[in-house]
Amino acid sequence: MSDADADRMGAFDAVMWGIEDDPLLRSVIVALVTLETEPDRARLVERVERLTRVVPQLRQRVIGNPVSLIPPRWETDPHFDLDYHLRWIALPAGQNGMPGVLRLAEIAAEQDFDRDRPLWETTVATGLADGGAAIIMKLHHAITDGVGGMMLAATMFDLAPEGADLGPMPDAPTPRPSLDPLQRLSAGIDYEVKESRGLLQSAVGSGIDLVRRAASDPAGSLQATSEFALSASRLLAPASTPLSPIMTDRSLDVRCALLHTPLAALKAAGKSVDGTLNDAFMAIVARGLRSYHSALGAEVDALRVNMPVNMRKSDDAPVRGNAWVPARFALPLGGRTPADTMRDLHPVLLAARTEPALPVSTIVYRLLCTLPNPVATLIAGGLMKGTDIAATNVPGPPFPVYVAGAKVSRIVPFAPKGGASLNVALMTYDGSAYFGITMDPAAVTDTDLLVGSLAAALHEVTDTGG
Repeated sequence: MSDADADRMGAFDAVMWGIEDDPLLRSVIVALVTLETEPDRARLVERVERLTRVVPQLRQRVIGNPVSLIPPRWETDPHFDLDYHLRWIALPAGQNGMPGVLRLAEIAAEQDFDRDRPLWETTVATGLADGGAAIIMKLHHAITDGVGGMMLAATMFDLAPEGADLGPMPDAPTPRPSLDPLQRLSAGIDYEVKESRGLLQSAVGSGIDLVRRAASDPAGSLQATSEFALSASRLLAPASTPLSPIMTDRSLDVRCALLHTPLAALKAAGKSVDGTLNDAFMAIVARGLRSYHSALGAEVDALRVNMPVNMRKSDDAPVRGNAWVPARFALPLGGRTPADTMRDLHPVLLAARTEPALPVSTIVYRLLCTLPNPVATLIAGGLMKGTDIAATNVPGPPFPVYVAGAKVSRIVPFAPKGGASLNVALMTYDGSAYFGITMDPAAVTDTDLLVGSLAAALHEVTDTGG
């Protein structure tokens, strides 16, 4: 891969960037990190400065245009200003509790980025009533996914209050000379030729493999082909209308809430039915949403969920784009008891994570990159806007960590709605499980009722594990 290709957005990242022609499909990741005490300002500034020097995208802006059929490029911002991206505020009395902090997270999630600058912002809020501080980190999904973002954030964490000696400050990246229009066109054509050749080779290789399997096992090959076709239809069929009869409107507004429980209780709940932590997590989501609909006089058997399946390998770079594919399926809300719900969900969730056609998503997004943005946005919107809920599960540090001398008390993710009415994101940290709930108040008209319904479901599911 040439240096120019290395700075080209991946297909999935490019689609997520381009579909924001429709603002309802914005992909802003917000993470809330609360600290027991206020961090040392100089140490935190030094650590973030270092991070921007070793992670290229944190000093790069996106260069492209809406009519180009070529993915945008990452180019180093020649006027990068750390003070713009790293901000400090002191919360006034009366607004320095958790509601005030959550409001900062909501504002961050509602606002788009300045697209002439690198796609991240961090706000450090001091003066909390408990003597602590809060860090609200905002990152565009085109930079990385939830797992990659957690890996990135981990480079800011220390294992002890005094921190570690990381050595001399790395050199800042030097901006390359900007390409003129003719050079951009030439680089884009070269890229498209390489991508087309790769797609063709992949298709030919798959075809040869299919022929070989058909010759050695005709019956098995036919069954596998049929299963693949059915899987592809489930993943790629347009669905622009939500299944919920009440969570139908969409807006740019955001409301954030958080819940938490001991991690051991969540694991025990899943284990009690020979299931997993994810089974317990999704049972909480299912039962909470069923209770919410019932309280508003709307009965529904299932809701359409978008759940990312992590494809990142253990040796992948911390950032460098997204490494997940979306699993989209109907989430059943039944089950007389929490144990019944977890048992019912286990095969559904397993099937969703092992869909035969999941790998084809990458090819689909590469093909979408070859379409003008308005067309790609229309197609992607047809896959996303009919989603009722999004849910994601990201592991965090299993031990206590520190930021610039201050101990981290909680890490809460607020994932993007992406066309859904809400996103429930689970983050585990130091023996606790934190639920970050991102809601669209146009769809979730009674946010307090929904949060209360999820809290009640959390208690009844964790009680199952004793």
